Order: sequence, then C-alpha cells, then structure tokens
Amino acid sequence: MNVKFLKAFNGDAILISYRDKDGVRRNILIDGGPSQTYLRKGKKGKPEYGELHLLVQELRCHDLKIDLLILTHVDDDHIDGILSWIQDDSRAHEVIGKVWFNSGKIIAAHLAMAENPELEISLHIKADYKTSIPQGATFNKWLEENNLIDGIVIFGGKSIELGELKFEFLSPDIDKMTKLLTLWKKEDPNYNTSAKYAGYSETLKECLAKDTFEEDDRVANGSSIAFILTYKNQDKYLFLGDSHPGVVLKQLNELGYNKSNPLPVKFVKISHHGSKANTSSELLRAIATDRYVISAHGLSHGHPDKVLLARIIENNPESRIYFNYPELTGLIFNPQDRIDYNKFQFFDANDINIYE
Repeated sequence: MNVKFLKAFNGDAILISYRDKDGVRRNILIDGGPSQTYLRKGKKGKPEYGELHLLVQELRCHDLKIDLLILTHVDDDHIDGILSWIQDDSRAHEVIGKVWFNSGKIIAAHLAMAENPELEISLHIKADYKTSIPQGATFNKWLEENNLIDGIVIFGGKSIELGELKFEFLSPDIDKMTKLLTLWKKEDPNYNTSAKYAGYSETLKECLAKDTFEEDDRVANGSSIAFILTYKNQDKYLFLGDSHPGVVLKQLNELGYNKSNPLPVKFVKISHHGSKANTSSELLRAIATDRYVISAHGLSHGHPDKVLLARIIENNPESRIYFNYPELTGLIFNPQDRIDYNKFQFFDANDINIYE
C-alpha cells in the first residue's frame, strides 16, 4: 500500500493505492483540495493544471480509476478540486467508482430533518453527447445520476469493511451533523484567506509557555469525516480530516483507546492542516505513533500553527513530522528549536515509509 499527499495548497487531497486480494490496484482519494489543485489560471490567463489533474490523467493512462472517493466535508479547500474536475471533464464520472459524502440530502434523511439549502452545491457541467447530465446540476444530483453515491451516512461509531480494508469512523457525531443542517451558512469566498499569525517567530518552548487550548467551533469542520483505516487486519492509519478533537477523542475512548492504551497507527494525518484548535495534547496522548502528517502550504489561515507542532514534539520528542510542502520547515523552525529539542525530525510527506 502507498499513500501520496498531493500538493493541495491550503487543503487536503490524499491518494491511497493498494493491491486487492487478486493483485488488482485499487485507489482511494480522500478530498480534492481547493479548485487550483485541479486547475488554475497561470500567467496571462493561461490554464495551469495541478496534481489532481495529473493524477486523473495517470489513472486513465493505466486504465485505472478512483475506486472510492471520500469527501470529508463541504469546505472549499476539500471539495472544490473535485468540482473543478467535474466541470472541466464531462467524462469524470467514468473515473470514479463510488463516493462517500455526507450530503445535506443524506444527512437530512438520516436525521428526519429538513435539508439545509445553504448546502446546495451548484455545478455547471459541460454539455457532451456522451452524457445526459444537464448544463446546470447540483453536485448531489450529479452523483445520483451517475450512480456514484452509496447513499449511506457516515458517522462516529460506524464501521465498513471493503475487502482488505476496514474503516472505523470517529467523526462526525449526531450533534455535529445536526448543526450542519441547522446552523451552517455559506461564507464569503474571501473569508479568512489571508495568513494569520502562526507563531513562527517564536521558539517551540515560547509557544508552549503561553499555550491555552480552545477547540475549533466551526460547524463545517465539526461535520468532517475522520476514521481509522486498517489494512489486512494489521496496519492502522488515522485520517482526521478537519474534525474536532473532542469528538474524535470521545470515539477513541469508546473503542478502548486513551493515554494508558493509545491507538497504535503507522501515521496520523493531523486535523485541519495543523490548526492549534483541532489537535489537543490530550488527543495526542491517545495516539501511539511517531509519524505526523501536515497538509498545508502555509500561505493562508496561519496553518500549521507552531504551537500545534510544539504540542506534538513535547508529547513525542522523537517525532517525525511530514509536510507536503517541506519548504515550510525553513520558516517554522529556528536554531534555538534544535537546541531545545534535538531529536525531532521533519520530512517531505511523500517520502513517508509506512512499512518502516
């Protein structure tokens, strides 16, 4: 099994590839990053394709597909790359097997509540004689018309087995899904896009000295899918999306994991791009690993927060922190950090050796 962390700017896009029992390569994509992960305007308006586009082309060349697409939640930096792909490529549905996505329609049906119109995701699909998809469509309608969405609701406590894989879901809980239907509102697309203070000018010890934890309260993040992935009943991996730590920790406790009996995993994909509000020290103590992955380019939202990295290193002085934009480490860590903590290491996320 291999895991690739695409350069997804301020978002997440993670490819898991493995061989099934018959030796066939299978692919799972977790999120698609913001729109520029697939396509963006370059110099003089010339289109520039990103790593998601390159991935799709590679799969097509080898007659492969994304057997399962997991969309963790509705935030732009997780879903817009997929929407950009669908709008650019009228044959996108041919490359996707199934989709797990807690759409407003699916959550509303599960909770017997009214749908949230704010969750409507509008698409402009290119007309093509090979598809009956109309020019204008909602994302959920597009999924249904192409028989892609399973229609299942994903929530903490649920588990699903797919061949050699087992998914144990930690988030969201019922309360977070209910809030998505009742409280979530679309935000200004320019909201919170400028970089916030992330503490890079301070040392790790200085960050810890004034650390106070306040949990994220964003409704969309609270609805994020997070899960333990087990491969061949042996190796476990933890993918936290943008989930809230309190929800994840509660579900870990339900499964019997805590600081006295931490969950052993090959690595953990840290929640919300390394935000200090989405990973508490208490949660870190309930996870047994020395590999921590950060998906963020560091140019918006102030992610990753240095205090979050300090919590990781304080909890595990020999931690190995993986960045999908490894050039960030030159901005974050300074010589004093190496004097204070001389055992932690940092790497390119795509050099991660999950079998080491």
